[in-house]
Amino acid sequence: MYRALLILFFIINFLHSNEKTNITLQLNWLNQFQFAGYYVAKEKGFYKDIGINVEINELKNKKDLADIIKNGEADFAIGRSSLLINKINGDDVVALAAIFQHSPLMLLSTNDDIKTINDIKNKKIMITPDAEFTASISAMLNSNNIEYDDLKVLTHSFNLNDLISKKTDLMASYISNEPIRLEERGIKYTVFHPKDYGFDFYSDILFTSSRFIKQNPTTTKKFYEATIKGWEYAFEHKTEVAEIIFNKYNTQNKTLISLIKEADTLEKLAINSDDDKIGCLDTLKLEKILNTFNVLGLTKGTLNLDEFIYEHNHHNTLRLEIEENELIILIMFIVFTISIFIILVYFFNRIHNKRKLLSAVLNSSDDLVYYKDKNLRYLGCNEAFEKFAKKTKEEILGKDDFEIFDFKIANEFRKQDLKVLGSKKNLVVNEWITIKDKSIYFQSKRFPLKYNTKNKIGVLGVNRDITQLYEIQKKLKEQAIKDELTKTLNRKSYNEKIKEHIDLFKRYKRNFCIALFDIDDFKKINDSYGHDIGDKVLIGISNIVKENIRNTDFLFRVGGEEFIILYPETSIKNTFTSVEKIRNNIKNSKLINNKTVTVSIGITQIQIDDDENSLFKRVDNYMYFSKNNGKDKTTLNNEN
Repeated sequence: MYRALLILFFIINFLHSNEKTNITLQLNWLNQFQFAGYYVAKEKGFYKDIGINVEINELKNKKDLADIIKNGEADFAIGRSSLLINKINGDDVVALAAIFQHSPLMLLSTNDDIKTINDIKNKKIMITPDAEFTASISAMLNSNNIEYDDLKVLTHSFNLNDLISKKTDLMASYISNEPIRLEERGIKYTVFHPKDYGFDFYSDILFTSSRFIKQNPTTTKKFYEATIKGWEYAFEHKTEVAEIIFNKYNTQNKTLISLIKEADTLEKLAINSDDDKIGCLDTLKLEKILNTFNVLGLTKGTLNLDEFIYEHNHHNTLRLEIEENELIILIMFIVFTISIFIILVYFFNRIHNKRKLLSAVLNSSDDLVYYKDKNLRYLGCNEAFEKFAKKTKEEILGKDDFEIFDFKIANEFRKQDLKVLGSKKNLVVNEWITIKDKSIYFQSKRFPLKYNTKNKIGVLGVNRDITQLYEIQKKLKEQAIKDELTKTLNRKSYNEKIKEHIDLFKRYKRNFCIALFDIDDFKKINDSYGHDIGDKVLIGISNIVKENIRNTDFLFRVGGEEFIILYPETSIKNTFTSVEKIRNNIKNSKLINNKTVTVSIGITQIQIDDDENSLFKRVDNYMYFSKNNGKDKTTLNNEN
């Protein structure tokens, strides 16, 4: 017996030790922040720590990436949503992670005559002939009754100057590249993003082959986990990682500032607002993408998505970030949920004959509890579920979701239930459900359920209404950074933001200016007209400022009637022009009948020896100089 175990140990050890440790990763473009997570995993030793040496190759020719994997020229590669077509066509591809949940591909225009998508007709457009790559753009155009025959299609030059010089009206571009270059040159532009028109594709999908995974299961899993760790680090330390790319991977000779801006844009594409996990692949989204390919005639096949998605991809997982003052609520929620499930599992599997007791337990819960047979017809439910469905138990039992709910809700329930039946695994998702114009945010838990002596598998589900918890979290986060009255950023936000910009100035010479303004005679306004009118003035002035600053500028309420505007990467001359426009607009507004409201303003530019205190003290002095010398004016220094 001992010899058999020893032999088995050596066989297992040999199989694992025989896995590949020198890995080649093929990128789908040139080095830039688009691939930051891989550089981080290599430079920070995440790959080395797990015994893997990774070689990262830029794209040097237009060879099909699936062929590169097939021919063994690389072990992993970065592909696009068109990998679905490769899979249908018989290519051995398995998607490990979609780094960008939203594709950066879009149409870009600098033509002032193009304001809406309908203005695109009969215009010149530069786009690649690769139908699979540009499918999201084609779908966006087609959905708005625009065919390529309605356009003057030009060969894509990949030269941004052709767009600036109006050689073309539109250009297929990446939202993380060309718009940043236009902003640096002060050129206005318009973006037409397929996501905004309902065609939300994945991008930069890390993939390999099932053959490689089978031969190297441990290496694949470790490489996947280290890569996700690299991406998490990259977005948490964008400036540091931009420096790494600038110094070691800058084959395109990008500026450090461009790399930092690219990082800010890509972070929004990589992380969904309702889920901070990186790399998720969702079957419902993939089905929509595949349907788009079918409509465009790029493929007609079907696909088993479970064979396409890597088994360890962390899609549909739940992660709650909580504030300290929410901890008690969360602990109560977790304890109660665990208690309910312990009771449910115990009663369903051990005490079938105590139905009355089970019914009492289920009906004592506000959660929606239900269980279905293998055909997804209801076997039972609690009173909370009856109330939700607006039907009696007799009207529910023996029926499926399509006989109880409208198609949209029933279809969503059916998809989640089929995942449980197919995988025989527990499933937890957060989902919005709308019934008769009322939206409810549910945490839905589903379990495979053995419901008779023949071990037939159905579904046990518990849906908890966490709308109030979600709104509390959202409100607490907003209260932490925003002024409740004016909805502008607050003093805490200013302290954080000004420190960040001072650090950027000292490290990278990223210049900025600030303007401090105070409402003239505000105490008299409160005393004469009342605090309600005073609040109206504060809100009105905030709105005027917001309408007259850029999306990249910041407005803070730092005191009772004091506000600060932060102008990143703006000269003192341009800051003065903007502030004067705001001052005159406030003066000419009709915030109070028969009274002119004015502000006194001081502005200053960051200086080499400044810290937070010296910068604020200087601009505060300039503001008071304006106030003490006639009010309703802007001061750059004490001499003007």
